Amino acid sequence: MLVSPSLPNAWVVAEGNADPLQFLGFIPVIGYQGSVLPAFFAGFIGAKIEKFFRKRVPEALDLIVTPFLVLLIMITLSLFALGPVLHLVENWIFDGTRALLELPFGLSGLIIGFFNQIIVITGVHHIFNFLEIQLLENLGNNPFNPLISASIAAQGGAALAVGVKSKATKMKALAYPSSLSAFLGITEPAIFGVNLRYGKPFIMGLIGGGAGGFLAALVNLEASGMSVTVIPGVLLYLNEQILWYILVNVVSIATAFILTYLFGYKDESS
Repeated sequence: MLVSPSLPNAWVVAEGNADPLQFLGFIPVIGYQGSVLPAFFAGFIGAKIEKFFRKRVPEALDLIVTPFLVLLIMITLSLFALGPVLHLVENWIFDGTRALLELPFGLSGLIIGFFNQIIVITGVHHIFNFLEIQLLENLGNNPFNPLISASIAAQGGAALAVGVKSKATKMKALAYPSSLSAFLGITEPAIFGVNLRYGKPFIMGLIGGGAGGFLAALVNLEASGMSVTVIPGVLLYLNEQILWYILVNVVSIATAFILTYLFGYKDESS
């Protein structure tokens, strides 16, 4: 329902090529392609409402009445309340990140490199695809890509440290592929399978991302495209920047690895 084609596409609206529907003249109604928070909260609240009705609707009517009431309430609530409010929150995150990119002295890289993977946990990071499109269109380059690449590489470095330090075969079998996945640009296995499980490795990964992002911002590293990071991301820096790009990722991985190995993980089997 949130991505119904009968609703104005969120990306088209963001580009200014379509207008949102107006409910009661002031509540904007759009599709939520690329949004995560509206769907998350709709599911969470919908589950609570379903439990409420399950306890009160007679069993003979439950199969028909409960789903109907839950969907009726959540469709209305999502389109006219949750969706607009949470979409506004996502826009604040988007605008805040765009403003951070303008900070001097490497601060933009330090902040974005550190906090990016926290945003990844919420799923809201998908909105940054549009930010990268805007940067490429307006600037001809993408200074956001090396910052998130640093944050991704660092989580892989933290997971790799866990794998190296752990004596448990199962943990090694989980940590090594997860770190490889991060080095290919996908951090969810490393974050949810390893780093968040122990807490400190995730924090050390954030520090590594901040360190690498700081360096990337200092040297004004800029990608020529988007959508790939860390090892595949090399394709976006096949110019005089390639050595800086490799160094940024090495710094991120090494910082997260060393901090995790020394302070962030205690082997449970030892």
